[in-house]
Amino acid sequence: MGTLVISKKENNKYKYTYNNRKGNILITSNSHETKAHCISEINVLKRNFSSVQYQRYKTPSGKLYFKITINGHLIGTSRKFTTPLLMDKGLNDFKTYFTTSEVLDFTEDVFECFPEVVFEE
Repeated sequence: MGTLVISKKENNKYKYTYNNRKGNILITSNSHETKAHCISEINVLKRNFSSVQYQRYKTPSGKLYFKITINGHLIGTSRKFTTPLLMDKGLNDFKTYFTTSEVLDFTEDVFECFPEVVFEE
């Protein structure tokens, strides 16, 4: 089973990633202005998953990747793969587990309330 991880980028925009069961990032979404937009897009994708389309690409250096669109709107881009077999495995993982993936919110600093302790010898 995969996970969807929402995080905040350095430019204060939000994104989500789809991670496989080993924790590797397979797909990264486009940037969103708010966390609510990320959650909304995830819910739209889960509800309309049968409408998702995949386009395969190859970089000039020979790496393979795919893009995910729904109704012509680019949703996200996969990581780069070295072989067609690995790309197919990543795509199949996404197709199989995306709709049942748990959403994790890593946008807030939960350790902010703990003071930094400095130990002296």
